[in-house]
Amino acid sequence: MKISFYEEFPTKENLNKLKLINFQTKIIIATKSLKEFEIIKKKTKKINKKITCVYWPILKNSYWISPFSNTSDLIKSFKELKKTKNPILIDLEYPILNKKLFLKNLIHFKKNKRIIKKFLKENHKKIITAQFPLYTGSKIKRVLGLDYPTKIEKSLMWYSSMIPESINKKLKKQLKKLKNKENYSISLGTIAKGILKNEPILSPKNLKKDLNFVKKAGFNKVIIFRLGGLNKKYIEIINKFQK
Repeated sequence: MKISFYEEFPTKENLNKLKLINFQTKIIIATKSLKEFEIIKKKTKKINKKITCVYWPILKNSYWISPFSNTSDLIKSFKELKKTKNPILIDLEYPILNKKLFLKNLIHFKKNKRIIKKFLKENHKKIITAQFPLYTGSKIKRVLGLDYPTKIEKSLMWYSSMIPESINKKLKKQLKKLKNKENYSISLGTIAKGILKNEPILSPKNLKKDLNFVKKAGFNKVIIFRLGGLNKKYIEIINKFQK
Protein backbone atom coordinates (compact mmCIF):
# COMPACT_ATOMS: atom_id res chain seq x y z
CA MET A 1 0.00 0.00 0.00
CA LYS A 2 0.96 3.62 -0.43
CA ILE A 3 0.92 5.28 2.98
CA SER A 4 0.73 9.05 3.56
CA PHE A 5 0.29 11.22 6.65
CA TYR A 6 -1.72 14.20 7.82
CA GLU A 7 -0.11 16.90 9.94
CA GLU A 8 -2.62 19.31 11.45
CA PHE A 9 -0.02 21.14 13.54
CA PRO A 10 3.20 21.52 11.51
CA THR A 11 5.46 22.50 14.40
CA LYS A 12 9.20 21.80 14.44
CA GLU A 13 8.66 18.90 16.85
CA ASN A 14 5.99 17.28 14.66
CA LEU A 15 7.86 17.80 11.39
CA ASN A 16 10.97 16.20 12.87
CA LYS A 17 9.05 12.92 12.86
CA LEU A 18 9.79 12.89 9.12
CA LYS A 19 13.22 11.56 10.08
CA LEU A 20 11.55 8.23 10.93
CA ILE A 21 10.30 7.78 7.36
CA ASN A 22 12.55 6.16 4.76
CA PHE A 23 10.07 5.75 1.89
CA GLN A 24 8.45 8.07 -0.64
CA THR A 25 5.31 9.54 0.91
CA LYS A 26 2.96 12.51 1.06
CA ILE A 27 2.53 14.84 4.02
CA ILE A 28 -0.78 16.68 4.10
CA ILE A 29 -0.05 19.94 5.91
CA ALA A 30 -2.73 22.16 7.48
CA THR A 31 -2.10 25.90 7.29
CA LYS A 32 -4.17 29.06 7.13
CA SER A 33 -2.58 30.37 3.93
CA LEU A 34 -0.65 29.27 0.88
CA LYS A 35 2.23 31.54 1.92
CA GLU A 36 2.52 29.75 5.26
CA PHE A 37 2.32 26.38 3.51
CA GLU A 38 5.20 27.23 1.16
CA ILE A 39 7.41 28.16 4.12
CA ILE A 40 6.67 24.87 5.86
CA LYS A 41 7.11 22.95 2.61
CA LYS A 42 10.71 24.19 2.38
CA LYS A 43 11.34 23.08 5.97
CA THR A 44 10.07 19.57 5.27
CA LYS A 45 12.36 19.22 2.25
CA LYS A 46 15.37 20.00 4.45
CA ILE A 47 14.33 17.24 6.87
CA ASN A 48 13.37 14.58 4.31
CA LYS A 49 13.75 14.95 0.53
CA LYS A 50 11.49 11.96 -0.15
CA ILE A 51 8.40 13.93 0.92
CA THR A 52 5.70 15.38 -1.32
CA CYS A 53 3.74 18.12 0.44
CA VAL A 54 -0.02 18.53 0.06
CA TYR A 55 -1.73 21.79 1.04
CA TRP A 56 -4.59 21.40 3.54
CA PRO A 57 -6.31 24.81 3.76
CA ILE A 58 -7.88 25.84 7.06
CA LEU A 59 -10.70 28.39 6.83
CA LYS A 60 -10.73 31.37 9.19
CA ASN A 61 -14.22 30.91 10.67
CA SER A 62 -15.37 27.36 9.97
CA TYR A 63 -11.97 25.61 10.04
CA TRP A 64 -13.24 22.86 7.70
CA ILE A 65 -14.99 23.31 4.35
CA SER A 66 -18.74 22.76 4.01
CA PRO A 67 -21.92 24.52 2.82
CA PHE A 68 -22.10 26.00 6.35
CA SER A 69 -18.82 27.87 5.86
CA ASN A 70 -18.98 31.62 5.28
CA THR A 71 -19.42 32.29 1.56
CA SER A 72 -16.70 34.96 1.66
CA ASP A 73 -14.25 32.48 3.23
CA LEU A 74 -14.96 29.90 0.54
CA ILE A 75 -14.51 32.38 -2.29
CA LYS A 76 -11.29 33.77 -0.81
CA SER A 77 -9.78 30.33 -0.22
CA PHE A 78 -10.78 28.91 -3.61
CA LYS A 79 -9.38 31.95 -5.39
CA GLU A 80 -6.02 31.28 -3.73
CA LEU A 81 -6.17 27.53 -4.36
CA LYS A 82 -6.80 27.96 -8.09
CA LYS A 83 -3.39 29.65 -8.43
CA THR A 84 -1.28 26.93 -6.85
CA LYS A 85 0.15 23.89 -8.58
CA ASN A 86 0.51 22.08 -5.25
CA PRO A 87 -1.77 19.09 -4.62
CA ILE A 88 -4.61 20.07 -2.30
CA LEU A 89 -6.67 18.33 0.38
CA ILE A 90 -10.22 19.60 0.86
CA ASP A 91 -11.50 18.51 4.28
CA LEU A 92 -15.30 18.23 3.99
CA GLU A 93 -16.62 18.54 7.54
CA TYR A 94 -19.23 20.63 9.30
CA PRO A 95 -18.10 23.58 11.51
CA ILE A 96 -18.59 21.93 14.90
CA LEU A 97 -15.96 24.25 16.41
CA ASN A 98 -18.14 27.25 15.55
CA LYS A 99 -21.73 26.01 15.85
CA LYS A 100 -23.33 29.42 15.30
CA LEU A 101 -22.44 29.03 11.61
CA PHE A 102 -25.11 26.33 11.25
CA LEU A 103 -27.85 28.90 11.84
CA LYS A 104 -26.07 31.85 10.29
CA ASN A 105 -25.29 30.14 6.97
CA LEU A 106 -28.32 27.90 6.58
CA ILE A 107 -29.77 30.42 4.15
CA HIS A 108 -26.56 30.21 2.07
CA PHE A 109 -26.37 26.40 2.14
CA LYS A 110 -27.40 25.75 -1.48
CA LYS A 111 -25.27 28.59 -2.83
CA ASN A 112 -22.19 27.44 -0.91
CA LYS A 113 -22.76 23.88 -2.04
CA ARG A 114 -22.72 25.04 -5.68
CA ILE A 115 -19.51 27.01 -5.07
CA ILE A 116 -17.77 23.95 -3.59
CA LYS A 117 -19.01 21.65 -6.34
CA LYS A 118 -17.83 24.01 -9.08
CA PHE A 119 -14.38 24.39 -7.51
CA LEU A 120 -13.92 20.62 -7.11
CA LYS A 121 -15.00 19.98 -10.69
CA GLU A 122 -12.71 22.62 -12.20
CA ASN A 123 -9.67 21.59 -10.13
CA HIS A 124 -10.20 17.84 -9.75
CA LYS A 125 -6.76 16.87 -11.07
CA LYS A 126 -4.94 18.31 -8.04
CA ILE A 127 -7.48 17.60 -5.28
CA ILE A 128 -8.09 14.94 -2.65
CA THR A 129 -11.14 15.20 -0.41
CA ALA A 130 -11.29 13.92 3.16
CA GLN A 131 -14.82 12.88 4.07
CA PHE A 132 -16.84 10.63 6.32
CA PRO A 133 -17.44 7.01 5.29
CA LEU A 134 -20.90 6.86 6.88
CA TYR A 135 -23.57 6.15 4.26
CA THR A 136 -20.88 5.60 1.64
CA GLY A 137 -22.41 5.40 -1.83
CA SER A 138 -25.76 6.87 -0.78
CA LYS A 139 -27.29 10.12 -1.94
CA ILE A 140 -27.66 11.54 1.57
CA LYS A 141 -24.02 12.66 1.80
CA ARG A 142 -24.44 14.68 -1.39
CA VAL A 143 -27.63 16.26 -0.08
CA LEU A 144 -25.70 17.22 3.08
CA GLY A 145 -22.84 18.70 1.07
CA LEU A 146 -20.32 16.15 2.39
CA ASP A 147 -19.73 14.43 -0.95
CA TYR A 148 -19.72 15.60 -4.57
CA PRO A 149 -20.12 13.71 -7.89
CA THR A 150 -16.63 14.58 -9.09
CA LYS A 151 -13.86 12.26 -10.30
CA ILE A 152 -11.31 12.94 -7.57
CA GLU A 153 -9.56 10.80 -4.98
CA LYS A 154 -11.78 10.59 -1.91
CA SER A 155 -10.19 9.67 1.41
CA LEU A 156 -12.75 8.09 3.72
CA MET A 157 -12.07 8.98 7.35
CA TRP A 158 -12.42 5.66 9.13
CA TYR A 159 -10.90 6.60 12.50
CA SER A 160 -11.66 3.37 14.32
CA SER A 161 -10.36 4.69 17.66
CA MET A 162 -13.12 7.32 17.66
CA ILE A 163 -16.04 5.11 16.67
CA PRO A 164 -18.08 2.63 18.78
CA GLU A 165 -17.48 -1.00 17.79
CA SER A 166 -21.09 -1.49 16.66
CA ILE A 167 -20.73 1.33 14.13
CA ASN A 168 -17.25 0.16 13.16
CA LYS A 169 -18.67 -3.19 12.09
CA LYS A 170 -21.26 -1.51 9.86
CA LEU A 171 -18.66 0.78 8.30
CA LYS A 172 -16.34 -2.13 7.55
CA LYS A 173 -19.16 -3.90 5.72
CA GLN A 174 -19.81 -0.74 3.68
CA LEU A 175 -16.13 -0.33 2.85
CA LYS A 176 -15.86 -3.93 1.67
CA LYS A 177 -18.83 -3.45 -0.69
CA LEU A 178 -17.57 -0.15 -2.08
CA LYS A 179 -17.00 -0.22 -5.85
CA ASN A 180 -14.11 1.37 -7.75
CA LYS A 181 -11.77 1.20 -4.75
CA GLU A 182 -8.92 2.61 -6.87
CA ASN A 183 -10.67 6.00 -6.60
CA TYR A 184 -10.49 5.99 -2.80
CA SER A 185 -7.98 6.06 0.01
CA ILE A 186 -8.71 5.28 3.66
CA SER A 187 -7.78 7.68 6.46
CA LEU A 188 -6.77 5.82 9.62
CA GLY A 189 -6.15 6.95 13.19
CA THR A 190 -5.87 8.67 15.34
CA ILE A 191 -2.29 8.17 16.54
CA ALA A 192 -2.17 11.71 17.95
CA LYS A 193 -4.80 14.16 19.14
CA GLY A 194 -6.22 16.68 16.67
CA ILE A 195 -8.01 20.02 16.95
CA LEU A 196 -10.76 18.52 19.13
CA LYS A 197 -8.09 17.62 21.72
CA ASN A 198 -10.02 14.58 22.93
CA GLU A 199 -9.47 12.06 20.15
CA PRO A 200 -8.82 8.52 21.48
CA ILE A 201 -5.43 7.18 20.41
CA LEU A 202 -5.16 4.13 18.16
CA SER A 203 -2.57 1.70 19.54
CA PRO A 204 0.15 0.23 17.30
CA LYS A 205 -1.57 -3.16 17.64
CA ASN A 206 -4.91 -1.76 16.41
CA LEU A 207 -3.23 0.21 13.63
CA LYS A 208 -1.88 -3.11 12.38
CA LYS A 209 -5.41 -4.59 12.50
CA ASP A 210 -6.82 -1.62 10.56
CA LEU A 211 -4.07 -1.77 7.93
CA ASN A 212 -4.72 -5.50 7.52
CA PHE A 213 -8.43 -4.87 7.02
CA VAL A 214 -7.84 -2.09 4.50
CA LYS A 215 -5.43 -4.25 2.52
CA LYS A 216 -7.76 -7.27 2.47
CA ALA A 217 -10.71 -5.04 1.55
CA GLY A 218 -8.87 -4.07 -1.64
CA PHE A 219 -7.70 -0.50 -0.96
CA ASN A 220 -4.13 0.41 -1.86
CA LYS A 221 -3.85 3.92 -0.40
CA VAL A 222 -3.91 4.97 3.26
CA ILE A 223 -3.51 8.32 5.02
CA ILE A 224 -2.64 8.19 8.73
CA PHE A 225 -3.70 10.92 11.15
CA ARG A 226 -1.23 12.25 12.12
CA LEU A 227 2.55 12.56 11.63
CA GLY A 228 3.14 13.99 15.12
CA GLY A 229 2.15 10.71 16.76
CA LEU A 230 4.66 8.66 14.79
CA ASN A 231 7.22 6.68 16.78
CA LYS A 232 9.39 3.57 16.29
CA LYS A 233 6.57 1.16 17.17
CA TYR A 234 4.18 2.68 14.62
CA ILE A 235 6.80 2.97 11.90
CA GLU A 236 7.81 -0.69 12.30
CA ILE A 237 4.22 -1.69 11.55
CA ILE A 238 3.82 0.82 8.72
CA ASN A 239 7.01 -0.37 7.03
CA LYS A 240 5.52 -3.86 6.71
CA PHE A 241 2.60 -2.53 4.66
CA GLN A 242 4.32 0.19 2.68
CA LYS A 243 5.28 -0.78 -0.86
